[in-house]
Order: sequence, then C-alpha cells, then structure tokens
Amino acid sequence: VMVRNIPVMYTQDMLVSEWKDAGVFDFLYLPRSGDGHTNLTYAFINFVFEQDALAFKEFWHKKRLAELVARKPLNTSFADVQGLNGNLMQLKKKRTRCMEARQCHPLIIKNGCQLTLEQAWETFGKVSRRSC
Repeated sequence: VMVRNIPVMYTQDMLVSEWKDAGVFDFLYLPRSGDGHTNLTYAFINFVFEQDALAFKEFWHKKRLAELVARKPLNTSFADVQGLNGNLMQLKKKRTRCMEARQCHPLIIKNGCQLTLEQAWETFGKVSRRSC
C-alpha cells in the first residue's frame, strides 16, 4: 500500500507506533530527503495478508495521523510494486545517497525478526536464485 500526505517531520518509528494495530506487515519504508532530515511525504507498507492491506487502505484513506498536523489527509492506494521481495528489489534498484544512513532504511520483518537492509538483500538473493 502507498500512503501519501505524511507530514514531513514524521519518522518510521512514529508510523510504526501509529499503525501498530493495522495488521501484520513485513515492510515499511518512509523515504527520506537526501540529507535525511525530513521524509518525502509518502510511505510504502507491505502487508503479509491481503485482508490486512484492504482494511488498512479503507480505514486510513482520508484520515489524519495523530502526532503532527498536515494540510491534507492521507491518501492510500495500492502500490505498483507488491510483496516483500518486490519492494526489496525496487529499493535495491533505487539506492540513494541517504541509504547509507540507518535512519533511511526500511523496517523489514521476516519470521517475526527485524532484518537489516543488508540481511534482507542477502536473504532475497538466496530466495531468488533458488526459485529460478
């Protein structure tokens, strides 16, 4: 799911706190500006179960986040890229200068454990070689 109109000062941790009861997700990415000080006002969240994605999209569309005030309400839509592996591959293609800083990395959860971006890419690489 793609979420637009996130206030620029929001962090991934703030979104996790706000969306903690939104369902089971394995990927949350809030892209940051080149200097890493603000976000780019949109995020991607990948849900493990389709019904969680549908419920999240319906519930949060046109709602506002609690921590910071924004001019516009959230706009939720289905992202072009779907699935944990698809999101990781997309991120690998679009590495930015900010990706060197930990604060710019996505939140990745696999089998209940949080992975670093490098661990996820390594795991993804192993999965993709086996499936070809």
